[in-house]
Amino acid sequence: MPRYISSSGCINTNQDIPDRNWISSPGRAIRELVGRCLVGMYTRGETRSMFDIVQSCMRIVGDFKSLSERDASKIAAFSCIGDIMASFGSQVMSFMAEICTTTLRTVKSSSSVLPLLRYQALITLRKSLTTAKRAVTDSLAKDIQKQMRSLLTDKSFSVQREQVLINLYTPETTPTLPEIDTLISNSLRSLEQADQLTRLAHANLTGHILASTQIERVIPVPESSSEEGEEVGTAQVQEVTKPLCTPQEMLLHLSNLYNRTLTRKVRVGIFDFYASLFTHLGPRSGYDILLTRTLVSILPMLSEQGQISAIKEMANSYLRRWPALMPGQTKCTRESLTDPLITLLSHPSHSVRIHTAHALRQFCNSTPTLLPRSILTIQEKLQRDLSSILNPSSAPEVSTRALGHAYGLASLVSLIPERPLYVSYDISAKVLDLASTLLKKAGESDTRVASIQCEIAWFLVLWRNALPKMTSKERELGGVPRPEVEFLLLLRGCAVGSILAFLKWNKGLVSLDVGRRVASVLSNALSFANAVVSLPLKTRSTVPKKKGLGMKEHEALLRKRVFLCFSSLGFNGIAESTQGALLKSCIGLFASPDGYAGSTFKDLWGSADGYAYGVSSIVLRKPIIPSIEHDPLSLFTPMDESSAGKPPPPYTAVVDSAIELFANTVKIITLLLENVHSPKLEKNTGRKAAVFVNAVVALLLAMGSAREVFGSDAIVDGDAVLRLAGSEAIGRLASLSSTNFLTGQIKDLVDTVVNNRDPYGRAGCALAFGSIYTHVGGLAAGPLLKTTVNVLMSLSNDPHPVVHFWALRALSRLCPFVPSTLGMLLKVSLLESHEREGGTLGNSNASGDCPAYPVVCQIIDAVITVLGPDIQESARTRTLILNLVNLFMRGDAEDEGIAVEAIKCIQHFLMFAPEHVDVPDLVRSFQAHLSSPRGPLKVASINALYQLVQKDALAMSRIGGDRLVEDLFGMLDDDATVVGVKDVISSWLKQTVVHNPSAWIDLCQRIMSRTTAAQQAVDSAAGRDDEGESLNLGLGSAEGRGRLTSRWRTQLFALQCLHDICTVVAESGRREHLNAVVARENGIPTKGLLFTRVADLIRMAFTASTAYVTEIRLEGLVVLQDVIQIFAESPDPAYDDALLLEQHQAPITAALTPAFSGDSTPEILASAVHACAVFVGCGVVKDVARMGRILKLLTTALEQSKEAGMLSVGDSGELSPNASAMLRISTLSAWAQLQVSSEHQVYLQKVVEPYRPTLSSLWISSLRDYASIRIDSESLNDSSVALDSSYSNLGKEVLLPYYNQSWPIILEAVATTMQAGDPHILAAMDGRELAKNETSAPPTKRDEPTALFFVVYGLVYEALTTSSADSITTSSVRETMVISALKALKSLVRPEYSGNAIMEPTIFDEFMGLCYRMAMTEPANVQVHLVEVVGALASTRSPTSTDSLSFTSPRAHCLRICAHIVKHCTSSSRGSIIQGQAPDRLALVNAAFASFIAIASSIKSSQREDVRGVSALLYCDILKDESSEIDLAGPTFPALKSIIDLPVANGKDNERYNQLMHALLSSCLHNVDEMRGRQGLISAKKTRNNLLAAVLILTVVPSSVKVGRAALEHCCFLISQKLLDADEISLTAAHCAKTLVLASAAGNSILRQCTRLLLPGLVEFLAKMSPLVHDGSITEAHVTAIGEVWKALSGFFSSVGEDHRARVLGVLLPTISLLLLSPQVPSTPLNTQTVTQLLSFATTSPAAFKEAAEKLDPSTRELLEHSIRRAVGGTATAASQPASKPQISLRSF
Repeated sequence: MPRYISSSGCINTNQDIPDRNWISSPGRAIRELVGRCLVGMYTRGETRSMFDIVQSCMRIVGDFKSLSERDASKIAAFSCIGDIMASFGSQVMSFMAEICTTTLRTVKSSSSVLPLLRYQALITLRKSLTTAKRAVTDSLAKDIQKQMRSLLTDKSFSVQREQVLINLYTPETTPTLPEIDTLISNSLRSLEQADQLTRLAHANLTGHILASTQIERVIPVPESSSEEGEEVGTAQVQEVTKPLCTPQEMLLHLSNLYNRTLTRKVRVGIFDFYASLFTHLGPRSGYDILLTRTLVSILPMLSEQGQISAIKEMANSYLRRWPALMPGQTKCTRESLTDPLITLLSHPSHSVRIHTAHALRQFCNSTPTLLPRSILTIQEKLQRDLSSILNPSSAPEVSTRALGHAYGLASLVSLIPERPLYVSYDISAKVLDLASTLLKKAGESDTRVASIQCEIAWFLVLWRNALPKMTSKERELGGVPRPEVEFLLLLRGCAVGSILAFLKWNKGLVSLDVGRRVASVLSNALSFANAVVSLPLKTRSTVPKKKGLGMKEHEALLRKRVFLCFSSLGFNGIAESTQGALLKSCIGLFASPDGYAGSTFKDLWGSADGYAYGVSSIVLRKPIIPSIEHDPLSLFTPMDESSAGKPPPPYTAVVDSAIELFANTVKIITLLLENVHSPKLEKNTGRKAAVFVNAVVALLLAMGSAREVFGSDAIVDGDAVLRLAGSEAIGRLASLSSTNFLTGQIKDLVDTVVNNRDPYGRAGCALAFGSIYTHVGGLAAGPLLKTTVNVLMSLSNDPHPVVHFWALRALSRLCPFVPSTLGMLLKVSLLESHEREGGTLGNSNASGDCPAYPVVCQIIDAVITVLGPDIQESARTRTLILNLVNLFMRGDAEDEGIAVEAIKCIQHFLMFAPEHVDVPDLVRSFQAHLSSPRGPLKVASINALYQLVQKDALAMSRIGGDRLVEDLFGMLDDDATVVGVKDVISSWLKQTVVHNPSAWIDLCQRIMSRTTAAQQAVDSAAGRDDEGESLNLGLGSAEGRGRLTSRWRTQLFALQCLHDICTVVAESGRREHLNAVVARENGIPTKGLLFTRVADLIRMAFTASTAYVTEIRLEGLVVLQDVIQIFAESPDPAYDDALLLEQHQAPITAALTPAFSGDSTPEILASAVHACAVFVGCGVVKDVARMGRILKLLTTALEQSKEAGMLSVGDSGELSPNASAMLRISTLSAWAQLQVSSEHQVYLQKVVEPYRPTLSSLWISSLRDYASIRIDSESLNDSSVALDSSYSNLGKEVLLPYYNQSWPIILEAVATTMQAGDPHILAAMDGRELAKNETSAPPTKRDEPTALFFVVYGLVYEALTTSSADSITTSSVRETMVISALKALKSLVRPEYSGNAIMEPTIFDEFMGLCYRMAMTEPANVQVHLVEVVGALASTRSPTSTDSLSFTSPRAHCLRICAHIVKHCTSSSRGSIIQGQAPDRLALVNAAFASFIAIASSIKSSQREDVRGVSALLYCDILKDESSEIDLAGPTFPALKSIIDLPVANGKDNERYNQLMHALLSSCLHNVDEMRGRQGLISAKKTRNNLLAAVLILTVVPSSVKVGRAALEHCCFLISQKLLDADEISLTAAHCAKTLVLASAAGNSILRQCTRLLLPGLVEFLAKMSPLVHDGSITEAHVTAIGEVWKALSGFFSSVGEDHRARVLGVLLPTISLLLLSPQVPSTPLNTQTVTQLLSFATTSPAAFKEAAEKLDPSTRELLEHSIRRAVGGTATAASQPASKPQISLRSF
């Protein structure tokens, strides 16, 4: 159909519709399109015919005597009337009365009218009221209200859902309180049978009505009769505003209804009412018990201020009322909230105790500063309870009170690993000792006291003794007293819970032997549980006891934990004898016909008895409500897992664990089949249903080994859960079975569809079709695909909602044939039966849970995915798909499911055909959805916006602008649960911030200028010091705080955005954002650049530093560090010689000061210490005396780090041992950063120097401690610095992450100090400190290494051996760590540190193996330091034999490594080329050759020439290299010069030296010859480098070296030849010629011969340049080359004797004349340069010049004379002019 619809939504009449039979009834799509056409027509054209159209439609709908066949026409007419009235109702208000009466009469005809007609009539009435409500009379309005109230209880759900009353009850016409009660009562009566959509519609209405009661209205003040009132006068009577009822009265409407005896479904609906009410109010303003606790989770829908108010209300009005409200305790603060919670732990109710412990755990996790005090308080209370419980006369509530305190203490102790900086591990050790003591003393007490003691001892201590093998006497528990049985159950349950925790968190310790032992004791526990089950006890309780779990609950928990332990162990590790009993126990639990009896069976999923006949909670619909009170172990789960799910009741939990264990087995499921078909189940219908569900779920999870199936019964069942599970089971079995089974299964399903007319059976078959195809795959199911698709398409046309819904769902998993599928979808979209309100009354009501249109969108999405890029090829298919998607996107705005699926379709369409989509219109649509109250619609819009932003953020900025970003930030405040918003903003920011960072800063500044609800509750101004108060920040005014609020998480994200802004701009390379001088030089306007917003960034960082939320303060320090680091070298815009941050010193200090206040956490202190170090090291303040408070804080922290005990920096109190240790590490790393920076910032040496003795000792001690932790040592050796014992026993979990982050910079600081030769670091390596009068280090020659050499060397070696593939860190972080290690190693290999230890064979071999591996794997920037290390080793170790280059000597290893590195820097090696940037590779080559030269210099034998020869050969490879355009030879010529310059060790090696030099020169010339006829960058590079190398050889070699005449002549020939090249080679040749000619003046015979050979070439070059000079086509390179030639000739002329100069000028003057221009031609720079050279010859030797000039021909001599005369005359004229005074342009400051 969309082929006949244009993209604008109008009918295309040019196309003939081929088949009109199947669209004879105007479906939803046609109705919407016709309405859209009418609105478009009257919007763009005249409206004269509108009255006639409405009148015609009114005649159709007003014909109540017509037959029912006319209902389709009435529906279409109502739709047209509604669309016209919604847009133009104010122009046709005369129809309003008729519309109201007609719609009301239509709606009343409930018996004979289709639900769709009634629903459409109500829609028309609602749309009409939106625009023409003024035309409705009061009496007619009352009739409408009365009729609408009665419709709230109508039989049709679609009629109930239509919200006409919302349009009637506007702020101007609020209902009265009696009307509100009537409306809510009518809605309540409909909730019992309503589906989800209908329930939400009632909630929306109720929320709207109740929210309207809070709108203030003007109420006249009653006149006063007093004399005072008479004086005022009647004219002064004022009016006041007042809401209809107070918030408490508004909420009482719902709470009173909830407190009545209502069904569970109604209570759920009432909480929907609450949720809707909170949404409408906005951000500014037993089993049933478990249900209530679950439903109150809607409280987070409140704003932050509302949540704080709710906490205060609950704490002050409820928690403190038990046991009694103490006098004076009326205010609830963060600190005082712990007291009522701790008090509430002693409540007699088990549920209250568990939930209180959980609440206390959550509270202390978010407020960790209160954790130690709370633990100590509860521990003290528990100790008193344990002492009292031993007294026989103690009160009965002591035991429950002790249990409550134990739960609270256990939950808080489990937080210590997650908050280690706030609590010492000594506390947890004491708790463990207490638990051990209680377990050991349990046998000395009676069962009542022992049970309490064992339950309190929650840790694993003696669990093996608690699970002994049952004796024959214990197997018969019938004679055992019940209290003793309960004690034994409790004891075993606690022990197995400890085993479960051990298996979960210590899997690495579970060996095969340990597993067998654990399985043995678990078997004992399972045997005891089986014995307890056989006891003749009463029926299982359905509700937990008030004072705790009962015997049956403990038995179920014991079984659950046993099953979970076996699942964790793995079924294969269980003994064969145990497997059978375990399987039988599992199947008996979830499939036994006995047990779990209940009342009269009605509905399995509607059961409210707490266990629903024992059905599993793994299934989709859960009749079981989980809660933490069901299993106290849930209190001890980690915080990141505690939110994943709460435990179900014990009876359900044991069934779940049994099913999960059963699913892991490999046994044939015969026992299961026997129990499912047991005749006993016929006597208990509810149990039969539960067994059936459990069996299907178990089969689904164990499908890998199942071969029997009973899913055929499940897929035709009326229960949707069974159909889903059964179809999945059939699909999985089909994937495991043969083709015959697959064919037979498809045939059976087809027969079932044909023969079974039950809608649920047909729906189940459709599900099975889809599941089979999904699991089998298209290849195996290909032959059956056509049959499957035909059946599903047939079922998709079924009028029953359940059938066509599941058939379409199954079809969405196949979608093979695009044309037929699209045709079917078009037909379905036009069918009345597939509308949510269409069909009969029963079908209409069922459609709410089975909507067809969202699934149609899913199929369209599948079609788009199948087509992929091929969607571009067929315009017809593409247009059809796009029109269908637009149809659903612009359709019913009330149906969010359709819009969500349509958005997903358009997302995929944008991937393959974005040019066919109107993106701006889409963005506007998504932006409108952001303000929708429906969460899924907002999430879908966010995902679509993220896709568009990822594709082109700049285009999105042009379309959406700042408004869209502000809307996204607003969503973080309004609805923090919507995921993906931060991703959209972050992606947008990172792509566009470089272009306009100021706009993003403005946006973040608006967020930060608001205050959080927590900040409003606390007066933070008292914590600011004078510096902070002196700043005029402009962000925290009282007016602003009174008006605007923002969630603290939104402000935290705004600070993270500021961090991203600084980072992205700094890494972008756009220097104008950081440097005002660069911006000014490039003519870039400074407005909007990042450096102009430094003050705002610091201001926002200060605002964050004074916040009440720890996370905000930490992120504010991050932003402050970013500002300091990025703008440290930025000049001031007004004063180029000053730094930008100099004027911001005071604000930076003020922003850092609050971090050292009394309420700072350890994380804040550590971050602040690093920020101080960054500021000191940035170079803004270089005078130590001016660093003030910031440097003082650093030095104070350092001084405290020397002493034992707890640290206290600034105004902060004494920290815990863990926090003190962390702060010590942070302080040392901060000072280490200053030491490293002091290499570049000289002023920092003055900062570090006074503290170097302390720092050296602390740095080495920290490295030693880190090494001890890495090897998991239980205690550290004696340190040079006194450290408290708690510091030594922190362990891996706490200190290791901080050490991993800090030790590389500490190691680099140690390395730089070692390189500087500081004696203090050498003393620290020896484990001592220098005495005050000791100024020098011990002698450098030593045999033994320093005391801590192996500690530091081990850390360095481990860091270097960790390859990049094995490292969990990023590449950049690892390179930094490796470079730091190599810098340290360069000093460690020296004798003063390592002695002779490094030369021990084992250590030396490992060390050299490491060096070889690094030489083959590391990048160039790392290998530079590696070469320095091996060079240092070779240079400091004297050879032990006469052979200086023995195979195992350090020198030989160094040469091999350096040779390998140089070889692999070029393509001459067969291996891979060393990776790295060009500067790093150049530095590597220079370092390698420097090592060669150093080793060669140290050799005094003939082996020096061997080293020289190898290095020369390697350099020849570089000169020959053609692998890349990177020039490795040119920058490394100094290395070549060093190779040549190295003197010969022995005179007998002179011949070898001569041969080497000759060979080297010949190689260079040969390389030049190879490039003959070739062009390009590589060719030019090779030619240039070899010419220069040849000249370098000739000029550096001693005069005694003999060079072959042929080589010399060929070299000069090449230079002369290359002079004539047209590229830059000409200039290189000119340089070479000049160098040789000038060097010949020293008298070297070889060079003088070169001069003789070069002179003809130079003259020839000048002569050939003459034509180019006169026609003006000479290049700049040749002009420069001519200048070099003039310098060479000038030098040659100066070196010639006076008697020969006339002869030389006889050659040069005619050559010069060739380049001179005639006097009539304007002079050029070249002509001026030539004349200058001519004058130079004339002034140097006038006589010779005159003699040579006289011999010239007259024309040449005349040209020379005119040129000289013009040059001399111009100079004289210039000299006669008065010289202007030099001026200095001063800038105004």
